[in-house]
Amino acid sequence: MIHFIICRTIVITYKKIQMLFFQSNKGYYIAEGVLTMYKNKYIHLFLLVSFGYSWLIWGSLYWWTDLPIMAIVISGAFGPSIAGFVTMYRLRGGEGVTHLFRKSVQFQMSWKTYVTPLLLVPLLFLVAYWWTDRNDALLVREPWWIVPYFLYILFLGGAVQEEYGWRGYLLDALQSRLPPLLASLSLGVIWMLWHIPLFLMVGTVQANLSFWAYGLAVMAYTILITWVYNGSSRNLWSAFLMHTMFNVMLVMVGFEAESGYPIGFIHLTITLWTAAILVIWKTYGKLSYEPLEEMIPSYPSVTQRMREGKE
Repeated sequence: MIHFIICRTIVITYKKIQMLFFQSNKGYYIAEGVLTMYKNKYIHLFLLVSFGYSWLIWGSLYWWTDLPIMAIVISGAFGPSIAGFVTMYRLRGGEGVTHLFRKSVQFQMSWKTYVTPLLLVPLLFLVAYWWTDRNDALLVREPWWIVPYFLYILFLGGAVQEEYGWRGYLLDALQSRLPPLLASLSLGVIWMLWHIPLFLMVGTVQANLSFWAYGLAVMAYTILITWVYNGSSRNLWSAFLMHTMFNVMLVMVGFEAESGYPIGFIHLTITLWTAAILVIWKTYGKLSYEPLEEMIPSYPSVTQRMREGKE
């Protein structure tokens, strides 16, 4: 039911802005082949698989097994990436699966793209920490652990489990229909709703947080990830880095279930939104977006009509 409501919300929002936006911004038209990839039925399929798999695994394992909570969270978190591969296979067969995987292993990016996740994200956490100004809140007492944390979180802490879906498929699907900012906000809402079961499970990180503060933080960070992802010519590795570094900093800067969130999650949320608003202002709301017809080498499904400027 929830995936149907989400899908209907996205479709209705799109239809309301279609006449105004697409007629005045021809650069956002997408080639026929790409539109086929992002028809409503495929977005519905993606949402059904991602929410259905994750919520079913989390709920069934939490209520009917004695597995450690971390094992339950990890098992269910693969939903979005599974949905991404299933959807791409449904669309383009093995070629689609290969294309999606290759997007995540393109490690050659500009130094500016690497700077944002590796330096800017830690800086945002430190700003929130300094703002909160609690004694002994900073838990980076053993900084050499950052590499093991990074590798663990990359593969089992969110990035690999989710990003083949959120940015690998869904973000491109939404940006083919909506302006980048609205696409990011829509994805942020979907991403926030996907986490709902974790707030109801004792022992998870989310169970110790305000749902609304967490949701607003997710939406702000989604805007930042979109900006980096678009700026890297939609290199999925950039989204992997952004997702991983956020979760690494949650661990390194500190989260203690006994005392709440040391750096003040509301302060972190405000800090993230400040950065997001600056990015929106700097990019005029486009978040470094380039229409797919300008990225033909990366998107072989773009038609000859678009290449010839007939669309």
